[in-house]
Amino acid sequence: MVYLIENQIVFNPEENSLSLLSDDESKIAVSNPARRILLLLIEQQGVVVQRETFFKKVWDDYGLNASNNNLNHCISKLRKVVSTLGYQNEFIVTVPKVGFIIRKEIIISTCADNMEMPVIVENREEAANHPEIVLAEPPPDDEIINHSVNPQQNATEPETRKLRNQHYFMISMLVTTALTVWAFFIFYHDMSDPKADLEIARIGSCGLYSTAPVSQSHKGHFIQLAEDFLHKNNISCKPGHILIFQSEIYLSPINTGSVREFLAQCNIDENHKANICISYYINDRTTHDQ
Repeated sequence: MVYLIENQIVFNPEENSLSLLSDDESKIAVSNPARRILLLLIEQQGVVVQRETFFKKVWDDYGLNASNNNLNHCISKLRKVVSTLGYQNEFIVTVPKVGFIIRKEIIISTCADNMEMPVIVENREEAANHPEIVLAEPPPDDEIINHSVNPQQNATEPETRKLRNQHYFMISMLVTTALTVWAFFIFYHDMSDPKADLEIARIGSCGLYSTAPVSQSHKGHFIQLAEDFLHKNNISCKPGHILIFQSEIYLSPINTGSVREFLAQCNIDENHKANICISYYINDRTTHDQ
């Protein structure tokens, strides 16, 4: 489907381009997100499209990271392209704190899609450097055009995002609290006190410690996680050092499906106290996010 805007600008979703109807050499390419945004606005012409709807249908549904900055950049790019092609009136209207709309007064019609014009990329250097320009192959048009906007779904999406953020905040607080308690303990207490409960094993010449007691049945798995962490981060044990390791698996009361792990490599002085520590932290949400 090819769209004709105000009888002068041709929008071809198949080619990710806008051009003048009267000038075959005027094509300007746009990014995949910008194309999907314009399709949504045309589909819902006269209706305000909420920001959360753009986040889901333009980025989330394609496994991409959505943000206000990305959305604003694409809207700005579309306005600039339309202005470059000679349309000087306000094309995409901003509705503060809600979203964007194309006014009903703007004439948008469909036309034949058999036009063959070479695509001219405006500012190729900018297109090559911006991460939104280099994306996966554009999906079929009906993936977006056939989606109807469900007001109830739009209302629940912010709440879902809020609950997810609260969940991550809770887990982060658990990890931060455990690490803070441990840091206080090793810097202000002799290391000999917690050894009986917190020393798990020895890896090479280094003692391996946990920030909280680990049951005997879980020690093998705990050691394997620590060894994998050392291998992935190319960390080697040095004489006179200890390793302090913790995984979200042993801190969180629920299985989040994500992996957050922490390791500190500390130098021990002659009084068996940690005086210099190098910390490493991994936050892997890929197994949780869909």
